[in-house]
Amino acid sequence: MIYLVSNTPYNLDEVINLKVCEIVFYKFNLNLNDFDAAVFTSKNGVNALKFNNIKCENLDTFAISDSTAQACKEFGFKRIFEGFYAHGNEFAKEIFPLLKGKKVLYVSAKDTVSGLSSFLQSNGVDINSLIAYENRLLKLNLKKPENGSTIIFTSPKNVEGFLSNFGWNDSYKAIAIGKTTAKALNFVTKAIISPTQQISECVNIAKSHKI
Repeated sequence: MIYLVSNTPYNLDEVINLKVCEIVFYKFNLNLNDFDAAVFTSKNGVNALKFNNIKCENLDTFAISDSTAQACKEFGFKRIFEGFYAHGNEFAKEIFPLLKGKKVLYVSAKDTVSGLSSFLQSNGVDINSLIAYENRLLKLNLKKPENGSTIIFTSPKNVEGFLSNFGWNDSYKAIAIGKTTAKALNFVTKAIISPTQQISECVNIAKSHKI
Protein backbone atom coordinates (compact mmCIF):
# COMPACT_ATOMS: atom_id res chain seq x y z
CA MET A 1 0.00 0.00 0.00
CA ILE A 2 0.97 3.62 -0.56
CA TYR A 3 0.45 6.03 2.35
CA LEU A 4 0.61 9.80 1.93
CA VAL A 5 1.50 11.65 5.13
CA SER A 6 0.27 15.16 4.40
CA ASN A 7 -2.27 17.83 5.31
CA THR A 8 -3.23 17.85 1.62
CA PRO A 9 -5.20 14.74 0.58
CA TYR A 10 -4.55 13.06 -2.76
CA ASN A 11 -7.56 11.63 -4.56
CA LEU A 12 -6.46 8.24 -5.82
CA ASP A 13 -7.78 4.83 -4.81
CA GLU A 14 -4.26 3.44 -4.50
CA VAL A 15 -3.23 6.08 -1.96
CA ILE A 16 -4.25 6.12 1.71
CA ASN A 17 -4.13 9.63 3.17
CA LEU A 18 -2.72 10.02 6.67
CA LYS A 19 -3.16 13.36 8.42
CA VAL A 20 -0.82 13.39 11.42
CA CYS A 21 -0.81 17.14 12.05
CA GLU A 22 -2.99 20.17 11.42
CA ILE A 23 -2.34 23.77 10.41
CA VAL A 24 -3.34 26.40 12.97
CA PHE A 25 -3.34 29.99 11.73
CA TYR A 26 -2.45 32.92 14.00
CA LYS A 27 -4.36 36.18 14.04
CA PHE A 28 -2.48 39.28 12.90
CA ASN A 29 -2.91 42.63 11.19
CA LEU A 30 -0.75 43.52 8.21
CA ASN A 31 -0.59 46.13 5.46
CA LEU A 32 1.14 44.66 2.43
CA ASN A 33 1.72 48.18 1.12
CA ASP A 34 4.49 48.46 3.72
CA PHE A 35 6.59 46.02 1.67
CA ASP A 36 8.09 45.78 -1.80
CA ALA A 37 8.17 41.99 -1.98
CA ALA A 38 6.85 38.89 -0.23
CA VAL A 39 8.44 35.46 0.11
CA PHE A 40 6.43 32.27 0.62
CA THR A 41 7.87 28.81 1.23
CA SER A 42 4.45 27.18 1.63
CA LYS A 43 0.91 27.77 0.44
CA ASN A 44 0.02 27.93 4.14
CA GLY A 45 1.69 31.33 4.29
CA VAL A 46 -0.69 32.59 1.63
CA ASN A 47 -3.62 30.90 3.36
CA ALA A 48 -2.66 32.73 6.56
CA LEU A 49 -3.17 36.03 4.72
CA LYS A 50 -6.59 34.81 3.59
CA PHE A 51 -7.47 33.71 7.13
CA ASN A 52 -6.77 37.22 8.41
CA ASN A 53 -8.55 38.96 5.51
CA ILE A 54 -5.38 40.74 4.44
CA LYS A 55 -5.92 42.86 1.35
CA CYS A 56 -3.84 41.77 -1.63
CA GLU A 57 -1.42 44.36 -3.04
CA ASN A 58 0.69 44.28 -6.19
CA LEU A 59 3.98 43.11 -4.68
CA ASP A 60 6.84 41.19 -6.22
CA THR A 61 6.06 37.72 -4.93
CA PHE A 62 8.54 34.85 -4.59
CA ALA A 63 7.12 31.32 -4.29
CA ILE A 64 9.22 28.24 -3.58
CA SER A 65 7.17 25.79 -5.65
CA ASP A 66 4.39 25.37 -8.18
CA SER A 67 1.71 24.77 -5.53
CA THR A 68 2.82 27.86 -3.60
CA ALA A 69 2.89 29.94 -6.78
CA GLN A 70 -0.64 28.76 -7.59
CA ALA A 71 -1.81 29.81 -4.12
CA CYS A 72 -0.23 33.25 -4.70
CA LYS A 73 -2.05 33.55 -8.01
CA GLU A 74 -5.39 32.57 -6.47
CA PHE A 75 -4.89 35.15 -3.71
CA GLY A 76 -4.48 37.85 -6.35
CA PHE A 77 -0.75 38.42 -6.68
CA LYS A 78 0.29 39.20 -10.25
CA ARG A 79 4.09 39.40 -10.29
CA ILE A 80 5.08 35.90 -9.17
CA PHE A 81 8.57 34.40 -9.35
CA GLU A 82 8.53 30.62 -8.99
CA GLY A 83 11.74 29.09 -7.68
CA PHE A 84 13.59 26.54 -9.76
CA TYR A 85 14.95 24.88 -6.62
CA ALA A 86 12.02 23.77 -4.47
CA HIS A 87 14.15 23.56 -1.31
CA GLY A 88 14.57 26.30 1.29
CA ASN A 89 18.32 26.92 1.26
CA GLU A 90 18.71 26.68 -2.52
CA PHE A 91 15.65 28.90 -2.96
CA ALA A 92 17.22 31.53 -0.69
CA LYS A 93 20.41 31.56 -2.78
CA GLU A 94 18.35 31.79 -5.95
CA ILE A 95 16.27 34.80 -4.95
CA PHE A 96 18.57 36.92 -2.81
CA PRO A 97 20.06 38.89 -5.76
CA LEU A 98 16.50 39.79 -6.78
CA LEU A 99 15.60 41.05 -3.30
CA LYS A 100 18.44 43.49 -2.70
CA GLY A 101 17.18 47.02 -2.14
CA LYS A 102 13.67 45.83 -1.37
CA LYS A 103 11.77 45.70 1.91
CA VAL A 104 10.77 42.04 2.09
CA LEU A 105 8.06 40.19 4.01
CA TYR A 106 8.64 36.51 4.74
CA VAL A 107 5.47 34.72 5.91
CA SER A 108 6.61 31.61 7.75
CA ALA A 109 5.62 28.81 10.09
CA LYS A 110 6.45 28.78 13.80
CA ASP A 111 8.96 25.98 13.25
CA THR A 112 11.16 26.06 10.16
CA VAL A 113 14.06 23.84 9.19
CA SER A 114 15.79 25.80 6.45
CA GLY A 115 17.89 28.89 7.15
CA LEU A 116 16.23 31.03 4.48
CA SER A 117 15.56 34.08 6.64
CA SER A 118 19.00 34.18 8.27
CA PHE A 119 20.73 33.62 4.91
CA LEU A 120 18.90 36.49 3.26
CA GLN A 121 19.50 38.78 6.21
CA SER A 122 23.22 37.96 6.29
CA ASN A 123 23.40 38.82 2.59
CA GLY A 124 22.03 42.31 3.08
CA VAL A 125 18.34 41.74 2.40
CA ASP A 126 15.94 43.85 4.49
CA ILE A 127 13.72 40.93 5.48
CA ASN A 128 10.89 40.98 8.01
CA SER A 129 9.72 37.56 9.19
CA LEU A 130 6.09 37.08 10.21
CA ILE A 131 5.26 33.86 12.06
CA ALA A 132 1.77 33.27 10.71
CA TYR A 133 0.89 29.66 11.51
CA GLU A 134 2.03 26.45 13.13
CA ASN A 135 1.77 22.76 12.36
CA ARG A 136 0.46 20.88 15.43
CA LEU A 137 0.82 17.13 15.86
CA LEU A 138 -2.30 14.99 16.15
CA LYS A 139 -2.75 11.90 18.29
CA LEU A 140 -4.32 9.20 16.13
CA ASN A 141 -6.05 5.98 17.10
CA LEU A 142 -5.24 4.04 13.93
CA LYS A 143 -3.52 0.79 13.07
CA LYS A 144 0.04 0.97 11.79
CA PRO A 145 0.59 0.70 8.04
CA GLU A 146 1.19 -2.91 7.07
CA ASN A 147 4.67 -4.29 6.45
CA GLY A 148 6.20 -3.36 3.11
CA SER A 149 4.14 -0.18 2.72
CA THR A 150 5.49 2.83 0.87
CA ILE A 151 5.24 6.01 2.96
CA ILE A 152 5.34 9.43 1.29
CA PHE A 153 6.37 12.32 3.55
CA THR A 154 5.69 15.94 2.62
CA SER A 155 7.45 17.78 5.46
CA PRO A 156 9.74 17.18 8.45
CA LYS A 157 6.74 17.80 10.73
CA ASN A 158 4.85 15.01 9.01
CA VAL A 159 7.81 12.70 9.64
CA GLU A 160 7.65 13.65 13.32
CA GLY A 161 3.90 13.09 13.45
CA PHE A 162 4.11 9.70 11.75
CA LEU A 163 6.83 8.48 14.11
CA SER A 164 4.97 9.68 17.21
CA ASN A 165 1.87 7.74 16.14
CA PHE A 166 3.26 4.65 14.44
CA GLY A 167 7.01 4.41 14.97
CA TRP A 168 9.02 2.92 12.10
CA ASN A 169 9.28 -0.53 10.55
CA ASP A 170 12.38 -1.37 8.51
CA SER A 171 10.17 -3.02 5.89
CA TYR A 172 8.67 0.38 5.05
CA LYS A 173 9.90 2.28 2.00
CA ALA A 174 10.15 6.08 2.30
CA ILE A 175 9.76 8.86 -0.26
CA ALA A 176 10.56 12.47 0.69
CA ILE A 177 9.06 15.38 -1.23
CA GLY A 178 12.30 17.37 -0.86
CA LYS A 179 15.78 17.55 0.62
CA THR A 180 14.65 19.16 3.88
CA THR A 181 12.15 16.36 4.48
CA ALA A 182 14.78 13.78 3.52
CA LYS A 183 17.05 15.06 6.30
CA ALA A 184 14.31 14.21 8.80
CA LEU A 185 14.40 10.66 7.40
CA ASN A 186 18.10 10.13 8.13
CA PHE A 187 17.21 6.93 10.00
CA VAL A 188 16.01 5.38 6.71
CA THR A 189 18.77 3.73 4.69
CA LYS A 190 17.33 4.20 1.21
CA ALA A 191 14.85 7.07 1.28
CA ILE A 192 14.09 8.46 -2.18
CA ILE A 193 13.92 12.22 -2.78
CA SER A 194 11.37 13.38 -5.35
CA PRO A 195 12.98 15.47 -8.14
CA THR A 196 10.09 17.95 -7.90
CA GLN A 197 8.22 19.23 -4.86
CA GLN A 198 4.90 17.81 -5.98
CA ILE A 199 2.76 15.13 -4.36
CA SER A 200 1.82 13.76 -7.78
CA GLU A 201 5.48 13.09 -8.58
CA CYS A 202 5.95 11.29 -5.25
CA VAL A 203 2.93 9.12 -6.01
CA ASN A 204 4.28 8.32 -9.48
CA ILE A 205 7.58 7.21 -7.95
CA ALA A 206 5.76 4.99 -5.48
CA LYS A 207 3.62 3.45 -8.23
CA SER A 208 6.61 2.80 -10.48
CA HIS A 209 8.23 0.59 -7.81
CA LYS A 210 11.59 2.26 -8.39
CA ILE A 211 12.42 2.25 -4.69
